[in-house]
Amino acid sequence: MHVAYLPSLSDSFQDLVSNFHHKWSTQRDDILAHCKRELMHSAWRFLLDDEFIHAYRYGIIIRCYDGVERRVYPRILTYSADYPEKIILSTIRGGKSLCPCPRCMVPLKKFDLMGQVSDRLFRQYHVRKYFQDLVTKARKFVYQNGIGVRGKAVEDLLKSSSSNPTFNAFIERLGPGFDISRLLVVDFLHEFELGVWKALFTHLIRILHAAASNGRLVTELDGRFRQIPTFGSSGTIRNFATNASEMKKLAGRDFEDLLQCAIPAFEGLLEEPHNSRLMTLLFRTAEWHAFAKLRIQSELTLVHLENLTTEFGDLTREFRDLTCTCFDTVDLPREIANQQRSKQHKKATKQPPNADQGQQPHSRPKPTPAAKARNLNLGTYKFHALGDYVAHRTVKRLYGMTNKRDVESQIAQGYTQLEISRHSRAITLSQQGAVEQNMDLPVADTSLSYQMSSKRDRPVYLWDFMRQNRHDPACQGFIPKLRDHLLGRILQSEDVQGDGNYGFGNEERNCIHIVDDCIYAVNSLRINYTTYDIHRDHDHITPKSHPDILVVSADDEPFWYARVIGIYHANIWTSHPDVAYQTVRKMEFLWVRWFGTEPDYVGGFKPARLPKLGFVESSKEDAFTFIDPNQVLRGCHLIPAFNEGRTQELLPFEQSIARVPRKGEFEGEDWLNYYVNIFVDRDMVMKFFGSRIGHSDERHLDREDIMDVDPDAREYSDSNLPSHHPLPDAPPTSTPALASVSSLDDGDHNNGVEDDDAEDLAILGDGEADVEGRVASDHNSDSEMDAESELEYATD
Repeated sequence: MHVAYLPSLSDSFQDLVSNFHHKWSTQRDDILAHCKRELMHSAWRFLLDDEFIHAYRYGIIIRCYDGVERRVYPRILTYSADYPEKIILSTIRGGKSLCPCPRCMVPLKKFDLMGQVSDRLFRQYHVRKYFQDLVTKARKFVYQNGIGVRGKAVEDLLKSSSSNPTFNAFIERLGPGFDISRLLVVDFLHEFELGVWKALFTHLIRILHAAASNGRLVTELDGRFRQIPTFGSSGTIRNFATNASEMKKLAGRDFEDLLQCAIPAFEGLLEEPHNSRLMTLLFRTAEWHAFAKLRIQSELTLVHLENLTTEFGDLTREFRDLTCTCFDTVDLPREIANQQRSKQHKKATKQPPNADQGQQPHSRPKPTPAAKARNLNLGTYKFHALGDYVAHRTVKRLYGMTNKRDVESQIAQGYTQLEISRHSRAITLSQQGAVEQNMDLPVADTSLSYQMSSKRDRPVYLWDFMRQNRHDPACQGFIPKLRDHLLGRILQSEDVQGDGNYGFGNEERNCIHIVDDCIYAVNSLRINYTTYDIHRDHDHITPKSHPDILVVSADDEPFWYARVIGIYHANIWTSHPDVAYQTVRKMEFLWVRWFGTEPDYVGGFKPARLPKLGFVESSKEDAFTFIDPNQVLRGCHLIPAFNEGRTQELLPFEQSIARVPRKGEFEGEDWLNYYVNIFVDRDMVMKFFGSRIGHSDERHLDREDIMDVDPDAREYSDSNLPSHHPLPDAPPTSTPALASVSSLDDGDHNNGVEDDDAEDLAILGDGEADVEGRVASDHNSDSEMDAESELEYATD
């Protein structure tokens, strides 16, 4: 609700003051700054009038909606402001004063020690205070004795505490016990995303310029960012259309995207040990960003954030002292241009109106100044402010609204109510936009685990499909694998005894009959899931733009990963003797290409490395299989490992149907490896971290155990995730079958047939005859067969 507009000094104010203030010419900036502070606090004195103060102290009686009268006490809980406004509200000096923090008395020279134990203790025991007696004396010097705002007498009183001769309206009106420092919440956008991270990213660009004077490394960085695929139906990660190094017209969310995708982009651009040091720093920076921005905090996440803050501070200082000092970094060209414009603007504002009349009309332009040496500066308020984020303001506020018993559940409930009221319209609009972009999807129903269109406008006739792709390795064994998958799901749904690992032969496969030998392709799949903060959200999976998915793991790995090649549904029935329900049913399935973990690589939170994957070699039996959409947890964001290049060895067929053209992909090639972007959003971070808030349906994953197991110490078996094809000269690794997808037994798979193509065509021919016979016996008319409303749905 709009309450009031806080005015600013009028344009004529300077003319008025300059006519009567005898020190205007020498103290212009100090006088203007003092008047701005006085105006701000005068406006707040007007707002905090006697009526508000009476209600603040004694409350007001309000008849609530339920008819009960209650006494309500208005309170000012938080005040969101950027740093310039914070120093005005707290009546202190900013910039390069001795103690420019509005919350504590840490000296400016120790701002770079953020995160250390000594820094944390100093903040705790030296909280910012308002020295009313000193301010009163200083104002007498200014208003009664005519001493300047920065006169010696005033400075002797206020300089050591970085105070200003301004009465604080909040303390005057609300009482001396009111603590303005606790009112000012952290400003994540300006302090971190447009502050610390922007400064670090800018200095990394300076280092790349210094490491290669011809700009080769910067050009490589820009090219890598442009190849990073997008993620999220609402634009979680958007295209990096322009050169990232130039940082033109970037908002806070753009710098957030740069941070979340920075690790693969910067990998290998610097030599060792600087590269390893930078990779660790970027990981911890993204991790700190994710945990500091959580919408719901628990004791576990707060303790982790506190430890992470200490580690982030140590890593940043280490990077400054050991890496930054090895490069002669100077101002970037755009920084030099900005400095020139700033100087010209200041000069123009200070010049009298007729100062330029005596200049020559054709004076020579001044030469461009040389670039100045520039180091990574950690002695800033924005870096210092990161130490205050552990005291999560929302949790503290909601704690006061509980009955101090069962605090966690009440905080979660209160926070959920706040977020629902704030984001309900945004979620509705995003869902409407998603439906407009994916017209083949039904109306969103978040109670379902997934949603897929029932359209039949893209039929795939299996006979023609196999004939057109008979040489494609991705299609080898396509029909046997499909029938194994469908039969395995049907047997499980019919409560047939078995563990799901079926080794079906051709006789059993022929019990699966696909109506008209046709499956139907659709454009997209909507995966609904519960977020860590107890909301329902969704991911759109499309083979052309967002094909990568997280899948339920059947072993000790947290997740399995796959790329969706096709999204299908089909009408099928079975004549298997163990199945009593033998009418036509609709089944939905995904055709995927599996990723495997990279051998001899350890990723996760403890080593500060992203998980690394690679496509399973196409010659492996289960490199391409089918899965149930119910097995998909979420879409995932995979970023190519640019430093390791591309290869054709994983799928040696240039025109393979498994290679769907998309951003960052090249025809006929695969990236050798991919990184799992676990920082793509907060929910993804919490999935890998293992918080149970909102993820109660998933097993708990301890932080120390997530992806930290040495691959050499793990024995791969037939129930493990398929490992990535080993690098040349590396020992071979097994390629196991997915536990929930029926694996093919080699003995039954060949069954006297020379190759996969022959088997596909043979099974297809047999199936065609069986389907025709079964349809003729089970249905009396074609009209009954064509009535889709009569089909039974058996989606698990």
